[in-house]
Amino acid sequence: MNQGDPNRPNPDALLKTQERESAGGLKIFLGAAPGVGKTYQMLQSAHELKRQGVDVVVGVAETHGRADTEALCEGLEQLPARELEYAGKRFREFDVDAALQRKPDVLLVDELAHRNIPGTRHPRRYQDIEEMLDQGINVWTAINIQHLESLSDVVASITGVRMRETVPDSILERARDIVLVDLTPSELLERLRQGKVYVPEQARAAMDGYFSPSNLSALRELAVQAIAERLDADVRENMQSRGIAGPWHIRSRMLVAVDGSGQGETLVRAARRLAERRKAPWTVVTVDNGRAGTEERQRLEKVFDLASRLGAEVKTLRGYNIADEILAFARDQNVTTLILGRSHNRWWHFRKSTSRKLLKQAEAFEVTFIPVPRKQRRPMVEAAGQPVRWSDYAWAVGSVGVATAISMGLENLLPLGNLSLIFLTSVLWVAARTGIRPALFSAALSFLTYNFFFTEPRLTFHMADTDELLTVVFFLIIAVTGGNLAGRLRDQVKLLRASNDRTDAHLQFTRRLASAPDIASVQTEAVETLFTQLKVPLIIAQRSPENDVIEVVNQGGPAHTLNDAARSAIDWAIRNAKPSGAFSDTLHSLPWRFEPIEADGEVYGVLGLRVEDMAPEYYRGLAIDVYVHQLGLAWFRTRLAANLSASRVAEETERLRSALLSSISHDLRTPLASMIGSASTLKSMFDRLSDEDRASLIDSVLGEGERLDRYIRNLLDMTKLGHGTLKIERDWIAFTDILSSALRRTRSLMSNVRVEREVQEDLPLLFVHPALIEQALVNVIENAAKFAPDNSTLSIQAHRKGDGLIIAISDEGPGIPEGQRDQVFDMFFTGGEGDRGPHGSGLGLAICHGMVAAHGGRIQALAGPNGDGATIEIALPLIESPESESNREAIE
Repeated sequence: MNQGDPNRPNPDALLKTQERESAGGLKIFLGAAPGVGKTYQMLQSAHELKRQGVDVVVGVAETHGRADTEALCEGLEQLPARELEYAGKRFREFDVDAALQRKPDVLLVDELAHRNIPGTRHPRRYQDIEEMLDQGINVWTAINIQHLESLSDVVASITGVRMRETVPDSILERARDIVLVDLTPSELLERLRQGKVYVPEQARAAMDGYFSPSNLSALRELAVQAIAERLDADVRENMQSRGIAGPWHIRSRMLVAVDGSGQGETLVRAARRLAERRKAPWTVVTVDNGRAGTEERQRLEKVFDLASRLGAEVKTLRGYNIADEILAFARDQNVTTLILGRSHNRWWHFRKSTSRKLLKQAEAFEVTFIPVPRKQRRPMVEAAGQPVRWSDYAWAVGSVGVATAISMGLENLLPLGNLSLIFLTSVLWVAARTGIRPALFSAALSFLTYNFFFTEPRLTFHMADTDELLTVVFFLIIAVTGGNLAGRLRDQVKLLRASNDRTDAHLQFTRRLASAPDIASVQTEAVETLFTQLKVPLIIAQRSPENDVIEVVNQGGPAHTLNDAARSAIDWAIRNAKPSGAFSDTLHSLPWRFEPIEADGEVYGVLGLRVEDMAPEYYRGLAIDVYVHQLGLAWFRTRLAANLSASRVAEETERLRSALLSSISHDLRTPLASMIGSASTLKSMFDRLSDEDRASLIDSVLGEGERLDRYIRNLLDMTKLGHGTLKIERDWIAFTDILSSALRRTRSLMSNVRVEREVQEDLPLLFVHPALIEQALVNVIENAAKFAPDNSTLSIQAHRKGDGLIIAISDEGPGIPEGQRDQVFDMFFTGGEGDRGPHGSGLGLAICHGMVAAHGGRIQALAGPNGDGATIEIALPLIESPESESNREAIE
């Protein structure tokens, strides 16, 4: 707040202006509804700018097939659109890179609220425009008022249609210029009838629904209000950046000043009626000078809650001088009317002096006093709003007594004036130890004691020496001032410490909720943290999804049984999204207070606190609504994550199911068809077939049967791996033995390829499940043989590397694209040809991955030697065998 010099420029306003001028300028053509001519006027203005020699380029112009708008596009340079394919269709989108490369003086990008096709740089067009502005490009765009995020609920209530595409209001605030493109409802409806907005069928439906005269009038008023608010904001920013004190009476704006005296609600209601008559925005403020107690703060919370519900903006100012803070804020916000309450026969009350000061200094403002009812007499309270604590006054008396004793002991050593410093020290000590009122009492008592015991004549309140009178008077002034300042500082420190404690508690609560991975963990963390901080029994309850019965899902502290009344209160709180139980208007006699846990418009459950021994003011001071809000957000986050995970699992399950059905239909039907064909030929033509043909058909039946057997075994192995039932029975075996057995099993598959083996000598024994590693090698070799061209070379290499054995099997086939090298180990992945290709079901490498991983190894797909073909590399851990240990001992 600018309090020193009202004509001093506001640094924040200067910085905001500088930031806006340093980036590209945004000009928005704003309309109340589609069809008012935003794009048409934007293109007309672009032609005028081009005639002035400005470099103007059209990035996007949505003409919607209107001939007159399309005609205006001619003669303006247009950037080519970027074509994208999505869901089997071709789309044309704004090309951000082309615009950045072209970098014109002014770029036209229509439809600010447009949602981009997936695959573009930004999901929304306004984000494309923000990038243009950040690069210093001036952008012109267009938008309808219903697409503003802050007005989406209002528009939905007026038209019955909720806008799916909205933009944040910060875009409107960033605009350097806003042009209101306006048509009366009758003119717009006439354009609809003439087919200038939609085709006739759509036009008739639009006039019966969204484009009704009442809807158009309401949307038009919203657009005018948005422009007025923007102009008002521009005026305030201009005044602040230039240091103009104001106010400028351009638009009526009201400010209501309230305190915690209990009369704020009357002021707020009266101000609401006045603001409604004047159609003026209004703000309710209070000044926190560190002296308000718990009771006054609770009253202010109620006043602020009422003001928010009535549509006011609420603001808490901080400072010592109440009148100066209110006037400084009023000038800063260009307020025109101050609304204050008038007290009755309270000449000692601070607000009367504040009102007089405001009335004296607010020459440029309209000041309205609202009569408020007389306050009921309350018990004596401290300046900080707390009941009198007589122990504080006892400390004051004791402090003065100690100061008197010390002064008597030092009376012969120190001048009279120095003795006053001892009493002044006691006053400051009392102020720091207790508060303002005891400090002032201590100052008065010190004044009297000092006068009575240490000034001539002694033991009287008379003073013979005028010098002593001056000393005593100055002592009283300094003591009162010092005690007042010290007490106020102590109160402010206490408030700051309490505020920090609440902030730390909320931060700890938020951090623990943020680390919770699921809903159950969120509930547990919330209950444990709140019980540790609040020390009251609490529960989290919700409706059971199975039988719609209220159930307690978590609780902290001693267990309590909920009766029927408590369950009814929980049910009411969930259905109405409002608190119930103690300190509420619903079942207030209950010892429980139930706060609804909600987020994104949905109530998930309630947080219940047992508050039977708690005062209402103390409960409100706990700020439970902050905890409940954070709990609702965490609940919403974990629920969203769970739904997303479930959707992914369902999608993956469906994909695997489809792949499995497709794979089974191919890999079972193909060998079965061959076997059935060969067997039926043997049966029907056995006598007419030669021995060679009969042997060939029998070999075909046997080969296809073995192929079918391998496929079924792969399915069984994959099932065992998935369920964790595959047993690893390890034994010591040489790698060469496993490799030789695998090559024998795959001999028939490699009749058209050359096999080259390069195995390092003296490899240690492997401690593995021999059959599983052999099956893994068989699957890899079989996979390589399927893709290897005829007369090519299949290379098998094995060597030791550190504590592991590296096995590389390479072919000279087409290779595996880099983007698919991790996917080849997924179930049913077969590359580009899918499950109906000639290369099988895609289970072989997936099984290899599971078998190798079960041994603590790894498998990966790499490019083949010299970049040709593919290499499958298997790494297995090496464990020192007993034979090698005994051999080493024998050598040693």
